Order: sequence, then structure tokens, then C-alpha cells
Amino acid sequence: MTKHVDPEAPQALHDLQVADARWRAVLATVRDAIIAIDLSGTVTVFNLAAEQMFGYTADEVVGRNVSMLMPPPYRNEHDGYLRRYERTGEARAIGRIRDVHGRRKNGEVFPVELSVSESHVGDEVLYTAILRDVSARLATESALRFERDFAERLIDTAQVIVLVLDTAGRIERYNAFTEHVSGRRLVDVRGAEWFAVCVPERERARLRALWLDGPRPGAPRGHVSQIVAADGRERDIEWNTQTLLDGEGRRLGLLCIGDDITDRVEAENELRELQRAAQERARLADIGAITAKVVHDLGNPLAALSMQAQLILRRARRGDFQPVAPVREPAEQILRTLRRLEGLVHEFTDFAREQRLDIRRVHIGPFLTSCVELWQALAAERGISLTVTDLVQMPPLYADEVMLRRVLDNLIKNAVEAVDQEPGLVTIAATIPSEGKICIAVEDNGAGISEAIDVFKLFETTKPNGTGIGLAVARQLIEAHGGTIGHAPRLPRGTTFRIELPIEGPPAGRAYGSTP
Repeated sequence: MTKHVDPEAPQALHDLQVADARWRAVLATVRDAIIAIDLSGTVTVFNLAAEQMFGYTADEVVGRNVSMLMPPPYRNEHDGYLRRYERTGEARAIGRIRDVHGRRKNGEVFPVELSVSESHVGDEVLYTAILRDVSARLATESALRFERDFAERLIDTAQVIVLVLDTAGRIERYNAFTEHVSGRRLVDVRGAEWFAVCVPERERARLRALWLDGPRPGAPRGHVSQIVAADGRERDIEWNTQTLLDGEGRRLGLLCIGDDITDRVEAENELRELQRAAQERARLADIGAITAKVVHDLGNPLAALSMQAQLILRRARRGDFQPVAPVREPAEQILRTLRRLEGLVHEFTDFAREQRLDIRRVHIGPFLTSCVELWQALAAERGISLTVTDLVQMPPLYADEVMLRRVLDNLIKNAVEAVDQEPGLVTIAATIPSEGKICIAVEDNGAGISEAIDVFKLFETTKPNGTGIGLAVARQLIEAHGGTIGHAPRLPRGTTFRIELPIEGPPAGRAYGSTP
């Protein structure tokens, strides 16, 4: 009897052998672990990548329950899960990617990304799991999270401004210190232009050009500018900026680090002011010593010369000398010169002495009127209108009337002498610039004062024969009262001197002697 042989059988066998070889090649070369189990949880496939991942050989695992690759509690729950799925069809892992844990041969538990599929071969059910060890990825993600959280905490606790702007200068983020310094919450200004929100108007154009057009190589670092806080106060900030670039070198924005140096700047200014005041005190001390010596060395000889000159002049006028003209003219010249020198010594003495004030109630109206009356004759002689405004509503001022009169005499005399063309005008006025203050202004339409001259500085003067002491003494007297004195140009020509004094008198601690 001849045996029948199916002519297609060799080809089918060959195809199966090829498919099996291909499947085994895939199992051997794929980088993910592939594990297959049957319905009872017994391992039927355990590829090379699985051996490397779990530390077992295929011979140690195939034929055993897959739960050996799981840590508790999954080890004890897995068979129950298979039975429940067979009974209910409710899948927990099949058809989705889950993050679970595996257990190596050495007992180490590690994170695994798991994907399970189900297939049927005849009446048999086969579950195939593809596993990927994500230990390195999770470690990297954890390290990145730590670095990010550390950077966030560092930024938020840093006592410097950390500001990130986009390429248009809009606020993307800033830290808690910036919120504190600016007085603005990030949530309220995110997306707004930094320069419009926080930069003084005078600085906006310069900083836009410096920041948004740069920084470029050679751009200034450590530059100082101001920001305006929500309460309107300005803070001095020292900035360093860095362009943020992507991987291809395109600009993403700007990182700006700012150090609030406001307190340092104020301290430096105060120190400079203290140094200037110390230098001024030393200078005044030297001037005081010189003045004392001038008074000592010249006072008595000047008095004696004055007496002799007056004696000569009286004898000349009686006709004791013949002819009298050659004697009289030199005697008068000597007397004029001596009187000028005596005035100079007197001014030196005034400047050097501590200003002791005799504080009394001064009625501004009558006081200024009397000051003007003293100089009316000289003003009229020069064709100058010397007037004082209506002062009826002025409150009384507590001051040393004698000292204050000396200041007003000096200012009025200077104003009259400064008028160099007709019609001449000198006006004295009093106003209330603010509560508790009185301002006295002396205004003229003279030649004005050059900006190069500090008329309150000792020996600075605009007059050919001036001593440069009168206004320095005036400033001492006004400051002793707790007030201020200054001058400004009057348009179209001339000068206005303004004295501002506290109505209630000098503050405590000033050098003055009170009178009940």
C-alpha cells in the first residue's frame, strides 16, 4: 500500500521553521524583556533581555510561576488576578501600560514599565508581557526634579532680584525678593512690559536699548539704574544681564540679576555729606582762628589810627594847618580806609563767633516795613522803586529781631546796589509756603548772579570791593534759626533771594539764648 504524502507539507514545515527562527531572533535581540505565561501563570518564554534584567537564566524561570519575579504584595496577588480575569474578563493590566515593580534574583526591587497583551492559540491562552527597566530614567527624572526644586528654592530665597523677560521685554517670572522690593506680586504683572511697570520714565528708553538690543559683547555689566516700587519710591539697583538662547543660538529672552544697593548708596551719600561737613567745620575753625588773630593784631592799631586821623581832620578843619587842602584830603582818605577795615574786622568777628540768638516775637509787617524805610533814601537816590507787599495777614514769627534785621539789611542793600539800569525795582514780600513756615523774598531786576559764583561761600562776591563775608554770615544766622536761605534767577533779569523760617522759632538744640 502506497503512503500518501501531502505535497504542501514540506513547504509548511519550512515556513514554520522560518517563523520560529525569526521569532527567536527577535527575542534574542530586542532590548526590552519579553515574558510569556499561560493561563496558570507559568512562564513559557523568557528572553535574553529578561535574563539580563532579572538576573535569572531562562532555564531557572521557564516552567515556574511568574510571581517569582515580583516583590510582595504583587507576588501573592498575581494568581488571584489571573483567576478573576478568567472568570470576569475584567482586565487590570492587559492593553495598557502600567508602572509596576519587579524583583531581581538578588532581591533588589526596581521600577518597571509593563505592557501586557493576550493571544489565543487554539484552546490555549497566552499572555505576553513586555517590560522595560525604568530605573535609570526615574533616577534621572528624580535628579532633575531635585535640581529644579533646589534652583527654585535658591531663587526664591536669594536676596537679589531674579527677573526673566521675553524678547519683547515682557515679564515672564521673578522671585519673591523682587516682589518684596517692587511691592508687586508676580501674578498681577506677568505678561506686562517690565520697563512700563517698574522703570522710571526717564530711564525707559536707555534700558530698553541696553537690554533688548543686547547685551552684546562689550555691553556694560554691573550698570546701575532705578526701579519704581508700587508705593512710588525709587530703589537703586545694580544689574547684571545675560541673554537666554535655545540650542540653535536663537534668543529666548533675558535673565536679569539685580542687587538692591539703595541702602549702600544712601550710606555713601551720608558719609560724603559727613566728610564735607567735617571739612567745612575744619575750614571754619581755621577761619575763626585767622579772624581772632586779625582782630587781635589790627583792632587796637586801627582804633589808634582812626583817632589820629580824626584829630588831624578836626585840626585841618579849624585851620591849624596852612594851607589845609594837602592835609585834609589824605586825612579823609585815611579815615575812609580805616572805617572800611574796621567793618571788615567786624564782619570777621561776626562770622567766627557762635550765633547766640535772643528769641522774641517779631511782627512781620512792621519789621519788614522798618527795614525798607532804612534804605528808601539810597533807593530813591538811584531811581529805584523799593516796595513791600501787604503783610496784614502774616502771623508773628519767633526769631532774633536784631540778627534777622542784619540779614534783611544785607539783602536789601545788595539788591539796591545790583540794579544797574532804570527803571529799577526791588520788592520785599512774605508768604506762607507751607504749614509752620514763613518765606521772606527780596527780589530785584538787576544784573543777576553768575552760576559760577557761590555767593554764600566765604570770600565769594560779585562786587569789585566786596568782602565776600556778608552773605556767609547771613546764612549762619538763618541756619541758627533753623531756616534756609537761597537764591534763584528772576526772569527776564535779576535775582530773588528767599529766606524760609519756622514760625515757632529754632528747633531744640540750636545755639541761641531764649528770652522769656
